[in-house]
Amino acid sequence: MGLREKINYAYIVTFCGNLLALTGDTTLTWSSPILPKLNSNDSSVNPLGSPITTNQESWIGSLQYIGAMAGILPFSTLADLVGRKPVLLFLAVPHIFSFMFFAFATDINLYYVGRFLGGVSLSSVYIVLPMYVAEIAEDSYRGLLLVSYSTFASFGDLLPYVLGPYLPVGWFNIVLAIFPITFFIFFLLMAPESPYYFVNKDDDRAERILRRLRRRKENYKAADEIQEIKLEKSRNQQGDIWNTLRKKYVIKGFLVALGLSSFQQLSGLGAILAYTEHIFQSAGTNIPAEISAIIVGFVLFLASFGGPLIVDKKGRKFLLLVSSIGCIVSQVILGLYFYLQDNSDSSLENWGWIPIACLITYVITFNVGFGPLPFTITSEVLPSNVKFYLATVTGFTGWLMSFIVTKFFNNLNESLGRGGTFWLFAGFCLCALIFIIFVVPETKGKSFQEIQIILDR
Repeated sequence: MGLREKINYAYIVTFCGNLLALTGDTTLTWSSPILPKLNSNDSSVNPLGSPITTNQESWIGSLQYIGAMAGILPFSTLADLVGRKPVLLFLAVPHIFSFMFFAFATDINLYYVGRFLGGVSLSSVYIVLPMYVAEIAEDSYRGLLLVSYSTFASFGDLLPYVLGPYLPVGWFNIVLAIFPITFFIFFLLMAPESPYYFVNKDDDRAERILRRLRRRKENYKAADEIQEIKLEKSRNQQGDIWNTLRKKYVIKGFLVALGLSSFQQLSGLGAILAYTEHIFQSAGTNIPAEISAIIVGFVLFLASFGGPLIVDKKGRKFLLLVSSIGCIVSQVILGLYFYLQDNSDSSLENWGWIPIACLITYVITFNVGFGPLPFTITSEVLPSNVKFYLATVTGFTGWLMSFIVTKFFNNLNESLGRGGTFWLFAGFCLCALIFIIFVVPETKGKSFQEIQIILDR
């Protein structure tokens, strides 16, 4: 019996696809080890030859989010027109080019272009890949496969922290380019197209793909699942997008997806990932900033395993509640530390462990809930015939929030103080907690039709 027969084929395909998730998240923490090098006067360290300005630093830290907003619409639309698989394959290409630019650039404008290109792929993958996985998975393990995205993405977050401080800029980016190249090769050879795409095109290849994906399931009949897909399609009145958008369950699902996407980014994640070393440098801890960043990245990666293990046991809503509470507590305490550091005459030398402890708590709790679940729930609460359109709007809004938080992080520190900035992020997390309690439904173990019935109440 071959490997494909021993292991659920949908698991293998999801593993290959998640290599692109890993690549995408390296763009979020890439700037943390690179910015200190671009601020160096040493030309052997800084390929630009001279230190960058504060304004250039803020653009390098945030331009990927402009790319994310620009790329989210065309690629999300193309996924419905030409298929999920071709779009995912193409999305590896901007990542490859961006890392090559970073590896050999001596002009800051190429850094800007590379950051923009990385963002273009990042945003579209966050929409297309979870939807592809949701469409190839069975209801019983759909949550597990969707949340596995977070584990790979968190490993992508960790890589720049671990490699960046110790490799020259060129070799660092060449190593990162290996991942999108590997994804492209394996996904091209192993992944099928989504059966939903072929059903929507009335193509009989949907049945062959479903038999291939479900071959370990006893007494499985592909025709029955195709009929379920068609029923969902007819429930949403095929082709009548405007009529679908007026339905109660669609409006409520869209509000759930929009709220989670916005609060996810307003929690301050983008700024924390982009400026991790800078935050630790300003905190004045005894542990070197790059080591502190590695600790946070490693904990972020380990925490990502928690979500897949319990998401289909405890449910989405429970994990979101735990996540929001953890983010509130950690950022309130971190804000207090920075407030006392800036406004108290007392020494905080003996309390230097607090920033690390707070950020570790933040990334653990964020990564079991707020990290993966907004994308998971978005893929579950939106009907298939309007999913890409509405997910594009929610994704665009989330990336806009990311850009604002990251681009103006230093400005917030100057106007609100470092403590006030983290208290602001904690306030958004409190709003998210209230939103989750009263608005977000539980989708654990439910089919797409069952979720729509819940939202229609």
